[in-house]
Amino acid sequence: MRSYLGIDIGGTFIKFVFKKDKEIQKGKIYIRDIISKNKPELIINEIKKIIEKHRPDVLGVAVAGLVDRKTGVLTASPNIKPLEKFPFKDELEKTLEIPVYVENDASLAAYGEYLYGAGKGSEILICLTLGTGLGGGAVINGKLLTGTSGSAMEIGHTTIEIDGLPCHCGRKGCLESYVSSYGLERVYYLYTDQKISSTEIITLANEGNVTAMKAMERFSEYLSIGLMNITHIFNPDRIVLAGGITENYPAVVDMAVSNLKNKAFHLPFRDLTVKRAELKEFSGAYGALGYAENEGK
Repeated sequence: MRSYLGIDIGGTFIKFVFKKDKEIQKGKIYIRDIISKNKPELIINEIKKIIEKHRPDVLGVAVAGLVDRKTGVLTASPNIKPLEKFPFKDELEKTLEIPVYVENDASLAAYGEYLYGAGKGSEILICLTLGTGLGGGAVINGKLLTGTSGSAMEIGHTTIEIDGLPCHCGRKGCLESYVSSYGLERVYYLYTDQKISSTEIITLANEGNVTAMKAMERFSEYLSIGLMNITHIFNPDRIVLAGGITENYPAVVDMAVSNLKNKAFHLPFRDLTVKRAELKEFSGAYGALGYAENEGK
């Protein structure tokens, strides 16, 4: 019986899910300090430790950033700079002698939710990951939408405001500039002139702080614009929202859907369900696992 390992490389943790027979194991390793040393081999060594412990037959890797689907190279990543341009797919295949499949983390989060979570049975599934940035993925009729180059579904970098707030990508007015952890911090700053973390804002909102709740409501309005664009372009039957913001402040989903109802055409909205992710922080790792299993057959 073949075994499969899915790894999700993020800016803070490497998360993994291992499957052999019907048994599944999962875990995570803190790597932020390693990333700060800017040496790709240190990250690769951590991945190898996980692989050597579980000894999979096939490996799937989800990684934050633009992945060239023809080479497996991470061409750009805001949070994992040491791996940019580093041929870690070839490195892992050469040293471990197993097939390695690499895809964008948000795309594989969508795939994970489709196979194991809130997207089961969906015909057209869109998944948005609201975290440090804003990632997007799509699974259509059971197939992951990657695009010609591997950079499909960069929803966070669609423009919603001409000459708007600066985005981490270097452009202005991107959806991510407003719908992300740093977007939430900006919205709160507009109300208070205070710079506090998104985690603190969510805590205050959960405690009933009026200003924090207003910031969350404003955040939900921006989110609903993104959802409207997705609804009008894809006409999906399901949108899954993942990431710490929706996980720790679920009311933002209800607010966004309420706003969406007033913005979107009736027909596509009628057949749409918006849900929170079920796999939580392991969506990407589960997606990498499923991708390894299906591609490695």
